[in-house]
Amino acid sequence: GVLAVGLMLLAIGGALLLVPVLAMLFVADVIRGVGWAGLNTGGYTVLAMAAPAQRRGEAAGYYTGVTASANIFFPALGLWIVAEHHGFQLAAMLSITFAALGAPIALRLKRETQPPRDARPARDSSLAGLIDRGVLLATGLNLCSTLVSPSVMAFLPLYARSLGIENIGFFYIVAGVTNIVVRPVLGKWADSIGRGPSIVIGLSAQLTGLILIVSANGLTQILIGGVFFSIGGAIIGSTTTALAMDLADPRTRGQGMATFSLSFQLGVGIGAIVSGALIDLVSFTGMYVGSIAITSLGLVLLARAWTSLPRPAR
Repeated sequence: GVLAVGLMLLAIGGALLLVPVLAMLFVADVIRGVGWAGLNTGGYTVLAMAAPAQRRGEAAGYYTGVTASANIFFPALGLWIVAEHHGFQLAAMLSITFAALGAPIALRLKRETQPPRDARPARDSSLAGLIDRGVLLATGLNLCSTLVSPSVMAFLPLYARSLGIENIGFFYIVAGVTNIVVRPVLGKWADSIGRGPSIVIGLSAQLTGLILIVSANGLTQILIGGVFFSIGGAIIGSTTTALAMDLADPRTRGQGMATFSLSFQLGVGIGAIVSGALIDLVSFTGMYVGSIAITSLGLVLLARAWTSLPRPAR
C-alpha cells in the first residue's frame, strides 16, 4: 500500500511540474519527495517479504541492480529527449507514465502480501518507534559507502579537469556498466560466503578505487579506480540490503527497511555537502583522503560487530 501511494504521488508531482508557475515547482518537489519516501520504504519492504531467506543477497542484487540501471540510463534518456527538441514536457510525461504504470502493480502486491491481523505489531507513535535499532548496523555500513559516493560520481569531472585529464565521460560508462552487471552475481555470492566477508571485500574494493583515483596521473588509472569503486559499491549496496533483511524483525519489516533506506538518502545528501566543503577547505586531494577515512571507518565498524553477523546457511 505504501509503495502504491508513493508511485501515485510521484505521478502527481510529475504532473504538477507541467504547470508553468514557479511556485508549483516547490509544491511538486515536496509531493515527489514524499513519493520517493513511499517508493523506498514500500519497495524495500516488499523485497524483504518476497525474498527467500537463503537467497536474500541474490534478491537484493537484482533489486539494487534495477534501481542502479534506472539511475544511470534514464537521466541520459531525459537529456536526449530534451536535446532532440522534443521538450521538457515529453520527458515529464514519460516520468509520469512510468510512475502511474507501477501503481496498479503495487496494489496487486498489496492484496497478495497483506499480513493477518494477529501478526501485526502494536503501533508505537513515539519518535523512538520510528527507527528500528536492529538494522542500525546494516544502515551504518551502507552509510559509510554512500557518504563517499558523491566524491566520485559528482565531483570527479572537476577533479579530472584540475589534473588536465580529458574524456572523463568514459568513467561513467565504465562505472555504470560494471555496477549493473556485477550486482546480481555478487549478491548471490554474498549468500554463499556470508555477509561479513562480502562486505569486507566490498569496502576493500571501494578503498582501492579511491586510492587509485586520488593518486591518478591519467585517464587509465581513473578508469581502473572507477571499476574497483563501482564493484565495491555494488557489493556493499546489495549485501547490506540483505543484511538489513536478516536483522529486521519480521513483524516490523516496514519500519526496519524504512530505517535502512535512510542510508541511501542521507549518504548522498550529506555526502555531497561534506565533499563540497572539503574541496573548499583542503582541495580535491583532501576530499578523497576524507573519503578514504570514511570507508576505513566502515571496516572498523564491521570488525567491532563481526561476531554478531549472521552466518551463511550450510
